[in-house]
Order: sequence, then structure tokens, then C-alpha cells
Amino acid sequence: MSSTSAARGVGGAAGAVRILILAALPLEVRPFLRRVKASPRQDLGWPAWEWQPGPGLMVLSGMGEAAARRAGETLVRGFRPPILVSLGFGGAMAPGLAPGHLVLGETFWRYNPDTRELKAGASPAPPRPLPLLRGALQAAGLPAAIGSLVTTTRIIHKARHGPPLLGLPHPVLDLETGALAELAAAQGLAFLSLRAITDVAGEEIPEFLRQAGDQGGSVGVAAALRWLAADLRRIEDHLHLWRRSRGAASRLAGALTVLWPLLLAAGRELEDQPAQEG
Repeated sequence: MSSTSAARGVGGAAGAVRILILAALPLEVRPFLRRVKASPRQDLGWPAWEWQPGPGLMVLSGMGEAAARRAGETLVRGFRPPILVSLGFGGAMAPGLAPGHLVLGETFWRYNPDTRELKAGASPAPPRPLPLLRGALQAAGLPAAIGSLVTTTRIIHKARHGPPLLGLPHPVLDLETGALAELAAAQGLAFLSLRAITDVAGEEIPEFLRQAGDQGGSVGVAAALRWLAADLRRIEDHLHLWRRSRGAASRLAGALTVLWPLLLAAGRELEDQPAQEG
């Protein structure tokens, strides 16, 4: 089903989905979906799953702001969830965040690597105070920080683009959050961005993945194999990132499990408030 068809087919009443979670990649969400025994949905035009208690809805938008915006606008219009969550991996720009560290977005920024311009984005309210959410994660033994989510137009080389971002508290790079924060602010939705660190300060994403980002986010097997074949020593780099990604996905699953009761309670409270016009 195309996204156009999905726009016609999505028609849940307000409250039909209490929490809508958008992620880019299957690897980011698999451990959580297994944990909650989520059921797939085939009617939305994107890979999607739902589960109870909630109901919660997880949707894979694909990589990048354009993909996140397209999915978010369609699903928010159809379901009117009181809470929107942006979930996934992130890259740390400054020291202090280790692999698997969880970062709750407090401020949202956009960075254009072509012009090197950093702009403040929308500031939607979180469903619960961020220190409360961070405290819940830390009490469960999960390392967590409150930080700055910086959305870029593509995967960047951090050493070349770092200086404009290093003045922000715990700056973390991603490709989707800016568009979803803007959508949540425009629609009056509570918003949470949760990122797990895969690459720490001083580490770079492999070149073939940066090139894939330049080509619209399509990470193909052929591109990976060509990159590896050019220098077989890169296999270790690839395995390193794969292991980091698996660890980050496990942390995201643990974090969502801890935060879910708090988010559900917030969603119920928000449903009792008068609806806002989109």
C-alpha cells in the first residue's frame, strides 16, 4: 500500500492509539517488539505493530526528516494520539556519553552541513518532566541523560562539523527528530525523543552509510559489500558498528519497558483534556 493509500485508510478515532512511536530502522525496534509480543498491522502503508497495554503503535518511517514527516503527518491525522515518540539510534558529538547511553531530548535543533548553520527547532512539551523520566531509567540501572537532539540532512563526518554543535548540552545527532518535534508542536501533542548512542564522540559512521544517507537513506547490501571489498580490514569496523547497534537496540527496549507505565498514565490524562484542533 502506498502512503497515499494509507492516508485514506488510516481512520482511528481519537484515543484509538494512545502512544504513537516512530522509528527509522527495524534493528532499532526488534527487541522491544519481541518483548511486548507486538502484532503486525498490514493496513497502514508502513511496517507497523501494535500491542497492549496501550494501545501502542510502532511505525517504521524510513530514514530522514522527509520520511518521518510523511509518516507522522498521516498517522497523527488519522489516529490523533496524545503522545508522539521519536525513537532510535544517535551519535554523540561530545564526550560524556558511552555506547548504549540513553538520551532524552530537551531541546531540538537542525544543522545544515552544507551551510554549517545551526538553528533552534520546535519545543513541544514532554509527556512527563524529563528529570522524572531520567530518574526512572537510572533507577532501573539504565544510563540516561537529558540532552540536545540535532537533526541533520544527512549522516555527517563529525570531526569536520563538530564545532558549531559542541556548545550544546549533550549534543546527539539523528536524522528524524526535528520533523517530528515540529509536528508535535504544531498539533499540540506531548513529545518525547529517546535515542540510544551507537557512536561516541570521536567515532565516525562508515563511509558507505554516509553515502547511503546522501542518496536518500537506502542502505543496500551491494553498497556494504563494495565498501568492505575495497579494504577487508573494514570488516572489523562493520562488526563493531553492528555490535554497538544491537546493544543500543537492547537499551531502547529496556528504556521503553521502564517508561511505558509513565507514558500510558500521561496519555490517559491528556485524553481527558479538551481536544486541540490540528
